[in-house]
Amino acid sequence: MVQRKLTLILSLSMASLLAFGCSSNKRIESTEVPKQAPVEEKAAPTPVPSGKYTVVEHDTLWGIAGKSAIYSDNFQWPLIFKANRDSIKDPDLIYPRQNFSIGKGYSTEEVSHARDLAMKTPKYVPHSKPRETLPLDYF
Repeated sequence: MVQRKLTLILSLSMASLLAFGCSSNKRIESTEVPKQAPVEEKAAPTPVPSGKYTVVEHDTLWGIAGKSAIYSDNFQWPLIFKANRDSIKDPDLIYPRQNFSIGKGYSTEEVSHARDLAMKTPKYVPHSKPRETLPLDYF
């Protein structure tokens, strides 16, 4: 009877060692290939919407930029100047019936830079011919 108890105790001890002791030391490595995140296709850049503006008598770039249909901010006039550099030689001299492209969707950085340029532009001095050298590098 004692031997039976001893055998039973030994059997239970071995079973518990196998069940708990050995299994916690084993590492099971997965053979599953990790999934990669789906590759997103880069969208084509969206075109920047733009408009047109025809200059009327007494217009200025400052005044055009301040119109609600344009930028509603006079200090953004350098954006118009840059967008139309082929037809504007001097930002102080624009003429009736000139057609300007008005770009929209500029970045915050571009708008901020344009505003800085406008603030640094010296006070207007009347002249009738385009200046050879502009007071700032607008481009």
